Amino acid sequence: MRQRLRQKRREFKLRQEDVARYLGFASKNAYWSIENGRTRLKAEHLCRLMQLYNVPAEFFLRDDEI
Repeated sequence: MRQRLRQKRREFKLRQEDVARYLGFASKNAYWSIENGRTRLKAEHLCRLMQLYNVPAEFFLRDDEI
C-alpha cells in the first residue's frame, strides 16, 4: 500500500503536506507515518483518498507489486 500511496501522490503532484491537510491532519507527520507504514490507514482516510485520486479501494489494498 505504501508504494501506491506514494505513486498516486506524486502522479497528482502533491506534497505529503497537501494530502495531510486534505485528510484533516494537523501536520504532515501523521500522513508521513501512514505512507511509510508506521501507522495503519483508517477506513475514513481510505475513503477520502479514493475520492481524491478517483480510484477504487482495491487499488490501495491489493497485495501485488506496482
